[in-house]
Amino acid sequence: MFDKLVDFIVRLSGRPRSTGFKVLAIVIGATVFLALLPALGVYLGYLVSRAMAIPCPRWLEVVLGAASIVAGLSWLGWSFVTQWRLGRGTPAPFAAPQRLIVRGPYRLCRNPIQLGAMAYYFGLGAGLVNLTAGLFWLVVFLILGSVYHKFIEEKELLIRFGPDYEAYRQRTPFLIPRPWRRRAGGGERGQIPPRT
Repeated sequence: MFDKLVDFIVRLSGRPRSTGFKVLAIVIGATVFLALLPALGVYLGYLVSRAMAIPCPRWLEVVLGAASIVAGLSWLGWSFVTQWRLGRGTPAPFAAPQRLIVRGPYRLCRNPIQLGAMAYYFGLGAGLVNLTAGLFWLVVFLILGSVYHKFIEEKELLIRFGPDYEAYRQRTPFLIPRPWRRRAGGGERGQIPPRT
């Protein structure tokens, strides 16, 4: 079902990009995923919360929202810097990392950007509207992000990085970090160079 899209992304992501191109990818991605998409999510969350609202003191919604925004942006920033430095790329598929990254937040889970975005979106919804809006957006992005990562991105990474990605996928949780579950003798290798 997603095979043509995966092939298209593989063709795009396999090319090294200039610094200027990567900066442009970051600006576009930040505009879409940190401003436009969240604005839509807050509005849709507002509409949902008008139909059904979970009772919660407003001060608690604001505190939860602020903490989630800070946590989400921290995860996103850490993930971005790791992709830029170790992977020589960005989160955008058309300026993707050229190396498999298994350090930083990627040693804790395979999708730290999704985790950070979910916290950020929840925080915006809860802080700007209410808890219902935050939970609505959290669930929507959990579903959409997980479908994309499972059915598109994982296939693309498997094509690009082969057995190295499969080994990483077997030992690293999909979304929820489990730092206490370290394998004995399984030291970190940093990044793995692309196959040629």
